[in-house]
Amino acid sequence: MRANQGRSAWLARAVLLTLGLALIPLSGVLAHAGYSRSQPGLGAIVADPPDRVDIWFTQEMFRREGENLIEVFGPDGLPVHVGSAQIDDDDRSHMWVDLQASFSPGDYRVTWRTLSAADGDTEEGEFAFRVDPHAAATSTPMGEGPTSSPPTSVPPTASQPTLPPPPPPEAPPLATSEASSPASPEAPSPDGGCALGLIPVVGLIGLSWLPRKARR
Repeated sequence: MRANQGRSAWLARAVLLTLGLALIPLSGVLAHAGYSRSQPGLGAIVADPPDRVDIWFTQEMFRREGENLIEVFGPDGLPVHVGSAQIDDDDRSHMWVDLQASFSPGDYRVTWRTLSAADGDTEEGEFAFRVDPHAAATSTPMGEGPTSSPPTSVPPTASQPTLPPPPPPEAPPLATSEASSPASPEAPSPDGGCALGLIPVVGLIGLSWLPRKARR
């Protein structure tokens, strides 16, 4: 009896452990709507003052008044944002807030808060960027951190004249030699032709000489 109770307790613990391990990935899926990227980027240095601050989050936000916000404060600590933050209708993970027209150089602090549409939890955070008219931007428009930087451009070089490709080498001419060309078998030898031509002449002289010798 006690053995059966011990076995049942062990099975119950195993089932609970299995369920706990299965819920670990689910807790990652139900994470809060945290910071993903922004424009200006986190830690960016911009030469031109931005018209607004855009932030993209890791989850979509639940629309509820006062729950999702972005606030921007200037170097003097005063707010420079205009109105309340707006959630993008086409992408509810994107939120922005408009800024004042006049900006002074210095460091600006951005604070944000979100209400996740996935788990209903809130998340908040902050980051900073700098406005410096005499400096180039150190982050791309979608930069995610102070280490992000725009791709370095290769300086243009003077154009070099394009030379035509060299002509292919000509094939060497075939060597012709009279000594190397074989003589045609049909071409008669000059000496042989004269000797053959004398044979009928000698024969006629012999025939004409034989009767004379017989009559004598």
